[in-house]
Amino acid sequence: MQTRNRVPAVVGVVVAVLVLATAASAGAATLQPPVIKELFTPLKCTHAQTTVGMEACAEQQILRSDKTIDSLNAQIFSGLSTSGKRDFISGNDAWLKYRAAFCLSESDIYQGGTLGGVIYALCAATVNTAHVKELQNFLGTLNQN
Repeated sequence: MQTRNRVPAVVGVVVAVLVLATAASAGAATLQPPVIKELFTPLKCTHAQTTVGMEACAEQQILRSDKTIDSLNAQIFSGLSTSGKRDFISGNDAWLKYRAAFCLSESDIYQGGTLGGVIYALCAATVNTAHVKELQNFLGTLNQN
């Protein structure tokens, strides 16, 4: 998008995807570990001094941490019972909704400005980093039992 100020649209699409993902996972015969599917088109992090560049660099951080989250999710998922897997999928869906709503509220400070998208992406990267630590702790506990 031209201005990359698409935070409200992104949140709406994220919620729609989460609803579809939840419905699909609930009805699936074989439960699968959750995988994050970002809806933005990633740009290369080359011009970090512009707002588009800052957002692109933050998006690259998001994508890197998404891969870590996906890997941790798969490891945790393999150690859970069927009911635990369902709960884990539900928790992941709720966490993604939280990330979207929380970061949207942060970016609302700059609503209508080009920094809104940057703030949203930086927030999502930060929330992902915290979630990686939570998942690592969960995996450690799971491996001890």
